[in-house]
Amino acid sequence: MRRAGRYLLGLFIIIIMLAACQQGPKQGQPGGEAPVVVSVWYSLEGKQEQALLAQFEQINKKREVLVKGIKIPAKDFVRKVWALQAGGQGPEIFIAEGDILAALYEQGAISPVLADSSQVYPSLLAGFTYNRQVFALPWLTDVPLLYYRKDIVSAPPVDLNELGLRQSIAVSSQDFLLFSPWWKAEGGILCQGKLPALNVKANEDFLLKLQTLKTDGKIREDKQAVALFKSGEATYLLAWTSDSINLNQGQGNWGCVSFSRLFGSQANALLAKTIGIANSSIKTSPALEDAIRLVEEELLQTEVEAAAHKTTGYMPANVNFYYQAEDGTLIKEAALTIENSWSLEGNALEWKLAPIFRQAWQNIADRTEISKQLATAQEDALKIGK
Repeated sequence: MRRAGRYLLGLFIIIIMLAACQQGPKQGQPGGEAPVVVSVWYSLEGKQEQALLAQFEQINKKREVLVKGIKIPAKDFVRKVWALQAGGQGPEIFIAEGDILAALYEQGAISPVLADSSQVYPSLLAGFTYNRQVFALPWLTDVPLLYYRKDIVSAPPVDLNELGLRQSIAVSSQDFLLFSPWWKAEGGILCQGKLPALNVKANEDFLLKLQTLKTDGKIREDKQAVALFKSGEATYLLAWTSDSINLNQGQGNWGCVSFSRLFGSQANALLAKTIGIANSSIKTSPALEDAIRLVEEELLQTEVEAAAHKTTGYMPANVNFYYQAEDGTLIKEAALTIENSWSLEGNALEWKLAPIFRQAWQNIADRTEISKQLATAQEDALKIGK
């Protein structure tokens, strides 16, 4: 019996050793297979780029893939992708702002995204959806908010019309995207049906109102708007969530409010400054799908987006980031703005009209220019698709 027991024990040990030898080191570990290389082209700069590269490093440390990030200037992005994909080359993943990804979609350069989209805000997801199919996932977005000085006003504003004559709103430029929720709440439109409508009366009236507010000192346009607000020279500041990084470098005695609180459900911000993640149509093969999906889903995790937000001030697209946010905080106000933002599918005409309209706003120097600039913008808009 003892001999039989020893024999069985020895046989068991041999089987375990043989199994261990056959299994060998895991992929990506010393002695194992080389990790799958996933190439990522991105157009991000500054703090956005720093945040992205930091996440690449984290993925490379703990996963069986090797992410190689390559920066491509935004102005060259679409052209370079087109040239390389024509020869069957290019990266597996693209990370860029929505207008670039839209151009890649039109060229057939991206395929339906692999990562799960269930935890992303539907309003942001719409912009990357074409014919009810998701071709990219939103990662981060910049959100317009109205900031206020807590040491000057005792409570957040509830109505812009209640602001005192001496309580000016500082803004760095007459940027349509910054003003979009206010403009939309007052009846602004970009098209009627399937036709551009940039020079309609509602748009002209709103721009006339802005010019009046500027003349009366209620709106102070200044490139140093953030500095004016930090110093207390301006009580209010219309700015992006990304500007909160600069604001936090001071005393931080400020609060913020969403335009959805000021104007209700009609204050739909056009969140065009949204960064998305997409996968290549020619590189998304069965052999690489798992690796591509892994990288995409790692970047979309709540804690990863939270780290990127801390660095950039851009807001995560992941709804889980906002669950415990308290009323009155930047996170809560940004969430309200995102939830109520203008939900447009990627092929909506408004996305093509917005850059033209935005340029018209920037060209307006005074009241006499409004009609002229809107008429010119309308002419340019009617050329789309011709």
